[in-house]
Amino acid sequence: MSKRGMSLIVVVALMASVSTASFAVAPSGGAPSGGGGGGGDFNGPQRDPAADYRKGVEALQAGKFKDADRSFSNVLEVAPRDSTVWMLQGMAKAGNKDLKGAQRAFERSVQYDDKNIDAHRELGMTYAKTNQTPKAQKELDALKAKSDACKDACADAAKLKASINALQGAMGGGAAAELARPSLMFASVSEGDNAYLSAVSLINEKRYDEALAALDTAKSVFGPHPDVLTYIGYTYRKMGQYDQAEKFYTEALSVAPNHKPATEYFGELKVERGDLAGAKKLLAKLDTLCTYACPEEQELRRWIDQAEKRS
Repeated sequence: MSKRGMSLIVVVALMASVSTASFAVAPSGGAPSGGGGGGGDFNGPQRDPAADYRKGVEALQAGKFKDADRSFSNVLEVAPRDSTVWMLQGMAKAGNKDLKGAQRAFERSVQYDDKNIDAHRELGMTYAKTNQTPKAQKELDALKAKSDACKDACADAAKLKASINALQGAMGGGAAAELARPSLMFASVSEGDNAYLSAVSLINEKRYDEALAALDTAKSVFGPHPDVLTYIGYTYRKMGQYDQAEKFYTEALSVAPNHKPATEYFGELKVERGDLAGAKKLLAKLDTLCTYACPEEQELRRWIDQAEKRS
């Protein structure tokens, strides 16, 4: 891939006027590097889900719950399995006094990511508010189990403690029910950009768990941007977690079907899994997307050629 690109903070500044955001993407076949390729083509749906996501967050912060709900619905049209978006839509619905809708959204959020602490807390609080005590207790028990496994040593220790206190307050009818809220609600664009750039360095250093945490912060600020999703997939792939990698590559291509880096990396993953036929289909797609030979097409072709020689 080329080594030109722009940072997320520049992309977000441009979102108001364009829907073809692209920024740093990892070089093919190797560890990502800062200022990586500018191949993150956002040539999918006309609506930009990352821009809609940010609008939704801003509306939620401003207490404009109907606007927030509408923006998150737009995002979910192209990223229907994004746990964070479902959680935020649940918060918007709850703010609009639609507790049944909020419950459904929080349940979807937990379904798509059982590790989402915020979603478990908000779901439990919604159950408490609607007098579904056994279900609220189940969410409280789940949070306590996560906290016990953490033993005050993991990065989420403080969030788990605050979430447990908030849910206990909701179940007891106390004021503590409103204390905890997702930190992403207050994260700035610069914080998201810094997290993204930090993830690049962490991946280079093979500190994958820390890189995923940084990318999660970036994703909480920018939403389902295909470049962020591609990086998350890349990181899981380097960790050998191929199912997770495929999940995020697929989501990136759902958001932006013509995203060349995600197409290339998904093809490389298929090569690693022995699916050369699948890799060749993605290579054919890149051949169509690239009017002239592009780095993504060339790199995936190299991967396939090497795999065929080995076999």
